[in-house]
Amino acid sequence: MLFTIGTRVKFRFTEETGVVIGYLEDGMLQVRLDDDPEFEIPAFEDDILPYEELGPQQAATLYGAGLQKKVPQAPQRRVLTTQYHILKPKGLQLAFEPMPGRDDQISRYKVWLINDTQFEFLLEFDLYSSTRDILSADEKVQTASALELGDFLSDDLNDSPEAFVKIQRITTAGLEEALETTLKIRPKQFFNSLSTAPILGVPAYQFVVFNSFEKAADSEEGLADYTKSKKKSKRADSSNSRQYKPYDPEAFATFVPEIDLHIQKLINGYAKLDKGEIVRIQMLHFQKFLDRAIRLGVPRIFVIHGLGEGKLREAIAARLKEHPDVVKFKNEFHHKYGYGATEVYLQ
Repeated sequence: MLFTIGTRVKFRFTEETGVVIGYLEDGMLQVRLDDDPEFEIPAFEDDILPYEELGPQQAATLYGAGLQKKVPQAPQRRVLTTQYHILKPKGLQLAFEPMPGRDDQISRYKVWLINDTQFEFLLEFDLYSSTRDILSADEKVQTASALELGDFLSDDLNDSPEAFVKIQRITTAGLEEALETTLKIRPKQFFNSLSTAPILGVPAYQFVVFNSFEKAADSEEGLADYTKSKKKSKRADSSNSRQYKPYDPEAFATFVPEIDLHIQKLINGYAKLDKGEIVRIQMLHFQKFLDRAIRLGVPRIFVIHGLGEGKLREAIAARLKEHPDVVKFKNEFHHKYGYGATEVYLQ
């Protein structure tokens, strides 16, 4: 039986209930208990039942008589906050909290993003290794808070894990320019970083991701990028240009800055279409996505086109070269997409 993340379950023998929040090795599941949300335990599939498999009387007790079965939703990430003013904030920190098992052995860590500043941020986060994608998050980070990101296994330390972190500070004037970095996590460095984590108040292995939020100027710039940026600045100085780009903060926060243009992701019934018609449909979706990103003031997007014959990639490049709101774009290796996506910077 396959239990998806977010499935509500009941233990066969203890009558405890909870929610599946992750997958472990050897076919085990991680379950967060309803009675104690701070307590998470591993379980074999044979030891638990989904609510829909319980008898009518049990289901009525759990759901209430006459209620229809609810579609399970993924559990929300926990956010811990503090009422105390932090005198010496360190910035944004990545913390790995050890989670001992019942035998007191540590095989996994709870990953937190700690913000001990008085700023709010939009966060894009990817934790991955040479063998698997571990976890990802796109969230709003509150002031003076700790955001739960997910679980990290001890074995992942052997596979050269890296964390990609991108943030945008939220101000009264809007969103500031994005900052991003990639943090390489190595075992020796990891185990030498144990200290009491702010806000959490527990021992954790910690890494400072950002302690300054000013965008550093690029020291190197290609001739093509330089020329194009100069053209943009002239345009921006003209009396007819927009002085700012208004956006809907709520729509901006929920906007997913990537689009997958594989035809099966866009429409049904594509099997009978010829290649020209497929590219036309893909370009229509791309243009709609690009227009919305520009309207919202999104600074960077990813267009997933795959490898294939390259016709779609070339068509996208031709469109981007002509667009006045495109600062630059590149089709280089990316940890998440390989060479199958074009990264686009917008003004």
